[in-house]
Amino acid sequence: MKILGEKIRHYRKLRGISQSELADGICTQATVSLIEKKDKIPSMEILVRICERLGITMNLVIVNDDSQIYSIISDIKKSFYQDDFDDISDKLGKLKNINVNNKQEIKLIHFFNGLIEYVSSKNYDKAIFDFNRAMNVNIANVDMYDILIDVFTAKAYINKKSVDEARVYYNQAKDLIKSSLGKIGDENYHDSILIYANMADLSLKLDDNDKAIEYANEGIIIARKEQTLFKLDEMYCYLAEAGTREGQKTDEDYIKAYVISSISENKQVFEKLKSKVKDMHLNIF
Repeated sequence: MKILGEKIRHYRKLRGISQSELADGICTQATVSLIEKKDKIPSMEILVRICERLGITMNLVIVNDDSQIYSIISDIKKSFYQDDFDDISDKLGKLKNINVNNKQEIKLIHFFNGLIEYVSSKNYDKAIFDFNRAMNVNIANVDMYDILIDVFTAKAYINKKSVDEARVYYNQAKDLIKSSLGKIGDENYHDSILIYANMADLSLKLDDNDKAIEYANEGIIIARKEQTLFKLDEMYCYLAEAGTREGQKTDEDYIKAYVISSISENKQVFEKLKSKVKDMHLNIF
């Protein structure tokens, strides 16, 4: 069980009473302060009396572990969409002292732990260990994160210069995509785009240019359908790079990637393309 201290504070302010007035005859003012600021869980008797004084039911200020876990993992996914890995790490820390029983949630926690090791710590051995723990969670139904687990495992092996091992997981991801085409289209578009963008990137790293073009185009189609700029600059960038390797004219794709990255303020892509556009003498406007 977790108490939402900010909710206690909200209802106390709403009633126009001080911490001391709320605590009077129930507990100390310091206890109320700890509840509000540190989410300290008081005895059930104290909590019941505080809620009675505030005129609220306890379900407004407490959440059980399952609800808390679901909420934290949902927030982690949002941070993943924004490439905010510091926030992911912080939220994973909040899950360490909570007993997680749901297999899907256990799988996701292992994956995100591996992702932090891969992106932030660059500890590729530990990342692979965590990704494999995620793979070993026995769940009957495949979801989008099973594909991403294979993708990032392959990327970790590439960083370890173990290309043969990377290709094993790359091929697994390709097979999962092939068998899940309808499902990918029905998923949260962020997850679908993440799969295609990362598969395009991985394909380039393994010199599979045709697949890089295919996956980038699939992601672009979804982004257009959803009218979102999410990862769109990166996908045009992958499309342009793969096309260049195949001897195709890619000026338009580079320009699109450059313009979209400037609009979406994706500094990493924008800086990468700034010199490229200049060297290629592309006319942006």
